Amino acid sequence: MTPNYLLLMKKIYTFIAVSLVLSITVSKAQEVGIGTTDPKSTLDIQIANPSSPSNTDGLLIPRISNFPTTNPGNQQDGMIVFLTSATGTYKKGFHYWDNTPKKWIAYNEEWNDGNVAQVHSGFTPNLIYARQADATGTDVVVLDSGHIGMGTSAPEESLELKLVGDNDIQITSASAPDAPQLTFYTMNDTFESPDFMNDDDPIGYITGKVWAGSGKSGDVANIQLKADGNHSSGNLPTKIEFAVTEPGDSGITEHEPEMVIRSTGNVGIGITNPTAVLNLKAGTSSANSAPLKLTAGTNLSTAEQGAIEFDGTNLYFTPNTTRKVFLNGVSNSQSLNFPNIGSRGTSELTMSVTGAITTSSCSCAPAPGIENNLQWSCYVSSAGVVTIRLTNVSSGSVNPSDRNWKVTVID
Repeated sequence: MTPNYLLLMKKIYTFIAVSLVLSITVSKAQEVGIGTTDPKSTLDIQIANPSSPSNTDGLLIPRISNFPTTNPGNQQDGMIVFLTSATGTYKKGFHYWDNTPKKWIAYNEEWNDGNVAQVHSGFTPNLIYARQADATGTDVVVLDSGHIGMGTSAPEESLELKLVGDNDIQITSASAPDAPQLTFYTMNDTFESPDFMNDDDPIGYITGKVWAGSGKSGDVANIQLKADGNHSSGNLPTKIEFAVTEPGDSGITEHEPEMVIRSTGNVGIGITNPTAVLNLKAGTSSANSAPLKLTAGTNLSTAEQGAIEFDGTNLYFTPNTTRKVFLNGVSNSQSLNFPNIGSRGTSELTMSVTGAITTSSCSCAPAPGIENNLQWSCYVSSAGVVTIRLTNVSSGSVNPSDRNWKVTVID
């Protein structure tokens, strides 16, 4: 080597040494400072202007696009790298080697940042997801808007559980009698300025939806908690409505529940404004539409006051301590044309009444009214036949007009 080359190399080494001395300070306690002469830790790196840093002020650790094929060992326990792109179940980001489970662990422990387009327009796409759940194929995410998805990265509601199979929700408590509660706390206006509920305002729903052929249906069954009148201080009436979907329909009908419990305690079935403790809707001529039907059973071994029973033959009511048979009645209406009846004479005509038996009593009446001086009575003359007797109590003859007669037979 020439003397000039050796002189040049000496100057270069001297420059590097001086630069290192100027930029790196080693304290007596073996603390290293970069950019500072007074390091406050084992390694203290400072920049020239913390309030206005440049785009190169920072620390770069080894960047890799894939993990090494040979795992690190105990000597590398805690070694840090930056994964520049997702690989396998690992996402882009900082990772460290944990030699106890012998695997790479992502920073942020279980949660990593992500971005997923959302179906709900009001939900943000930015989210964090549970890394280990994601690695097993199950999404558990919390959106930046605060909404949560379990089994989905795009929840359709504020909280959605979308898991295959058993999706039961269990609330367990060990501090009885304060048992677990599912609470709906609803107010008008805003959280900052709440106001009272108005009549028919919803407080909370328990709702069922189903597959509709091309997507999720609307509400097909629900239990609705509502205000039953305008609320005010000390006056918070409520009602519960039960709604289902009828055959041939695709959802419940708003404001037409199948059953309601009003704030008065009255229950309406098919009636939205019950005026009795139990108010049933009217029946129709269609099969299976009667307002009330009793199933035949065995009577109580001991009669109980207020009980109504049906044994398949008789209907019973117990007003006190003795069971009594309800009146069983059948009726029919028919036009009858009695002949001219002479003074003090009688005339009889018959009418068919299905179900009438000879031991039954009966009553009858003409409609509209009848001629003066005529009296009537009836009796069951044979099975299914009632005889109506018309008597003229006057001194002259009476010729009754053709008119409608109604007969009721009672056991």
